[in-house]
Amino acid sequence: MISRRQLLYFSALFSFCYPIINFKHFLMADERNDNLYPLTIEILKEAYLAEITANMHYDEYCQKALSENYQNIAYLFSALSNSEKIHAINYKNLMASLEVAVESMEVPVFSADTKKNLNNAAKNELEKINQFYPRIYDQLLSESHEKAILYCMYSWKSHKQHEIMIRDIQSYSGIFFGPLARKIENMNPNYHVCEICGSTVDEMPTLPCEICTHTTFYYKKLKRPILSAMK
Repeated sequence: MISRRQLLYFSALFSFCYPIINFKHFLMADERNDNLYPLTIEILKEAYLAEITANMHYDEYCQKALSENYQNIAYLFSALSNSEKIHAINYKNLMASLEVAVESMEVPVFSADTKKNLNNAAKNELEKINQFYPRIYDQLLSESHEKAILYCMYSWKSHKQHEIMIRDIQSYSGIFFGPLARKIENMNPNYHVCEICGSTVDEMPTLPCEICTHTTFYYKKLKRPILSAMK
């Protein structure tokens, strides 16, 4: 007979990184829910911090690309930032349902030139795919909170999309970066992000989301970013 844990595991399989920066944060849980899902709550905190950190880094990478006149690379970074924000909101809302409050916090953001930012983004996405999300997914199974497991899978598969997109550019980020960047700037991507799971595609899909299976209604077309005024 299949146990509840095994059922969740196989369901997730078929429905189917930025390093966490150490900084002080304030997350509080209601004692009753903390006792019911103590590990899940700690993982949700960690995942939220990881995704909001990624969101802020991609925003900074976007602005740097714009300042270097890489309009389409900036557009890609903006799309990835939106996806990361959706992941963070999912975790934050789930914590709210468990009566866990998330207060605002300052996140240190590190940025270089666009070529280096692409390399860092590819490295961090790969870490999330191969290390971060496999680890927290296995941990979440122990307490079987269905929505936490589902949101974990949404994020994990979205990061697989991110890594592929970045690798397409990053693989040529050596001596061929200049010619490749010019080629990219002659393209006309139209990024759309699913507001349910963060799925990121470069044109409006005609079929339901491949990650969460919701209809195309939930895909939002993203506006091209503009360069912010100097602080």
